[in-house]
This record gives sequence, C-alpha cells and structure tokens, in this order.
Amino acid sequence: MKAYKQMRGRYEIIYYSVEITEDMKALALDFAKNIILTDNQYSRLLPENVKNSHDVSLQQKIEIQRTYMGKLGELAFAKFLDEKGKQVDIRGMFQIYEGQTNVDNFDFRTRNGMSVDIKTGFRNIHRRLLVNVEQFENLPKDYYVAVKLNAKDVNSQDKLVDWDDITEAYIQGYAQYTYLNEHPQIQDFGEGPANWLMYDQLMGIDRLLPLF
Repeated sequence: MKAYKQMRGRYEIIYYSVEITEDMKALALDFAKNIILTDNQYSRLLPENVKNSHDVSLQQKIEIQRTYMGKLGELAFAKFLDEKGKQVDIRGMFQIYEGQTNVDNFDFRTRNGMSVDIKTGFRNIHRRLLVNVEQFENLPKDYYVAVKLNAKDVNSQDKLVDWDDITEAYIQGYAQYTYLNEHPQIQDFGEGPANWLMYDQLMGIDRLLPLF
C-alpha cells in the first residue's frame, strides 16, 4: 500500500493505493460474467450510443465491465481495510441473487451497522464520485467511498477499457449521505442523472477508518 498527500481546500489529506492482483481480477470477472450472462442482474442504464447500436454483444461487454469494475473496487477497498488492520465481513460480496429484478447489493458495514457503498471509477475521464439519483433516493447508504482503478481506455466512444491491464486502485476518499443530500449536485453524464462530488472534494479516508 502507498500513501499520497494532497491539499483539498485548506486541508491536507492522505489517500492511498493498493495493488490489484491477478486473483482479484479473476474473482471479479468470474462474478461479473456469472451475474450478467445468466441474466441475474437488473439491467443498468447504458450509454445512448451503445443502447441505440442494437449490438447485443457490445451491450453485454458494457454490463460485464461495469459489474467487473464495481466488484474490483470492492475487493480493493476490502484489501485496503485489511492492510489497515480492520476486519470486515465480506462473505456476501459474491452472492448472486436470482432474477433480473435483483441487483448486486453488497455493502460494507461499520461496527455500528452503518452502510458503506463503493463507487468505482475506471476510465481516464472519471474524476467524480457518482451516485445514481434513483439509487440515492430509493436505496440510500450512509457513506459513499470513491475508488479509482488505473484502467486504460481502448475504445473511448464505446467506453470500453482494458480489463487485464489494471494494476492499482486508489482509495480517493468518501462522502456522507447527509452532505450529498444537503448539497446536491445533479447532472446527467450520459447514463442518467447522478448526484456527484469531485474526487478532490472528498473527505480523507482516514476519518472513516475508526468506524470499522
């Protein structure tokens, strides 16, 4: 694990990177393929150009990529907590719920039961923690943690990245539900309206660690 210092407003915070291993990628990809290719996941919003292309194989790739990256972000945060000496229950991380009306709804839990959702960025242009407005309103979490993977774009138009070339995850920081709710910034970045906050506006992750 590596630590980096950054000024965020008037405050100096520390954010971290953890190594992404081949085993982590294999676990995440296997989960993503199982949940998407067997139609066990609610279909998320697709980029307009992908949705309008009627290319089923491309649509599946985008769905697998999203699920893969999201699960890899969760694995990275679990590894970060472990390296910080925190013990968390991740037994439900790879549970697949039957039926398209269900989603992969794994959350980390603090010692007092508060929910922590991981929001994973992975493209070069990803600079924000994004929470889909529908999810924010209907399935709110207490905390949202931003993880950024160092993936490389291979097709920026279709929003595809190199799945195999990821080597690091950056634990950017976190935001509280109450803050996002009281200071909403709503914008549609191409996949539906989302509440957002720039990475360099997030709280340092060290402030969240005592809760675990």
